[in-house]
Amino acid sequence: MKAKILSEAFAEFCESRTHLDSLLSKVEPGQKSRVAGLLGAFLRRPWTIASRFKIQLEPTPEEFWDLNFIRLKKHSGIHATLAEMWEHWKDLPREGGIEDFPPELVDSWKKEWGTNTGIGLCKLLSQDPLTTLRFHRRAFQDSGELKPEVEIWLQGTTLPKSRPGNWMRSARIFKGYATVQRNELYHQGYFEIQDEGSQLMAAFSLFPGEVGAVLGGSPIVERPVNHARPEIPRSSGVRVVDACAGAGGKSLAIADLMGGKGQVFAYDVYDKKIKSLKVRLERSSENNIKAVLMPTDQANFLDPYRESVDVVLVDSPCSGHGVLRRNPDIKWNRKPLALPKGQSERPISELQTEILSGYAGLARPGGRVVYGVCTFHKEETLGVVNGFLAANPGFELEAMGYSGPYDTDGFFMAAMRRGK
Repeated sequence: MKAKILSEAFAEFCESRTHLDSLLSKVEPGQKSRVAGLLGAFLRRPWTIASRFKIQLEPTPEEFWDLNFIRLKKHSGIHATLAEMWEHWKDLPREGGIEDFPPELVDSWKKEWGTNTGIGLCKLLSQDPLTTLRFHRRAFQDSGELKPEVEIWLQGTTLPKSRPGNWMRSARIFKGYATVQRNELYHQGYFEIQDEGSQLMAAFSLFPGEVGAVLGGSPIVERPVNHARPEIPRSSGVRVVDACAGAGGKSLAIADLMGGKGQVFAYDVYDKKIKSLKVRLERSSENNIKAVLMPTDQANFLDPYRESVDVVLVDSPCSGHGVLRRNPDIKWNRKPLALPKGQSERPISELQTEILSGYAGLARPGGRVVYGVCTFHKEETLGVVNGFLAANPGFELEAMGYSGPYDTDGFFMAAMRRGK
């Protein structure tokens, strides 16, 4: 029975508690797409889907979310739901509600942002993620329009319908999953897969005034009133450090906005991520990015660069609640304000403040430090920024705000200028 594959994948998830992407890498290629879609849907909205098939998970959602992984692995209601999903995948509800999230998490959202916003966050973050592309400058004509070959591909029968981004000219949004990486345009570096909120943070690093005008003072759960696209100029090129670069999506976007001028230093402590960035660099042909694997002794490594950088982007480790659509396993594996397993046992805001303070010293007089996280908890956003500014009176706030999770992942970003 093919449905058994889905039950086995869930059992493996409970046993290993690994990241969903790592788990899916073990699934046979012919079944991977379906298993990924269905398992992801269940992790996003378990209670809603089980209710659709009239299957009881537990007497109450609160009791269900209190179950440990041993019980979840053997839960008859879960496996009955997964079997129904396999057979009736076209009938799945596309949106959930507060029952699909741990009560502790929902309560924290309501307490910080009010009941309506808390409910709105549950509604949005239970949905399947969008697929968003960032088109490189080489994909555009001098007129600012996409090249004909790009438009022909986008309008073809191999892709679902798409629409332009809400804010970024470089963004193109597909509703749901779209297979785009097999296309030759991808291999020629015409585009990357990157959420529009991530693209906004890259642009905010260079132009906080322009981008800050479209950010919200709280998480955005309804279509923003200010839906205008900001006028984002091309940078003439500056010296940028992307301090927690990961696989380098924002580094690539910044380099593109600078038109290949200036310098971007992409730092990360994980060798696997730096190697991934180097592959993307080769495809993009950007020659103004240097991918750097950070050594254990970061302080001595950074000392020669202090007070010499125009822009320092600190995209810090965080609770990740802004990307729950994309990474629904987070709500099953972590407490609301916990870091990924193995990163730290300290309070999350303490680590974020330490990273921000450590890298802020790289900013030159008159330079800028940008703090960003893919979450919206006040402790990790306003709390960290206000604490940093109080402890560092030589910096002043330029702009800050939230993007998403309406139509983008949920991000917070703040730009702080160092005095001359």
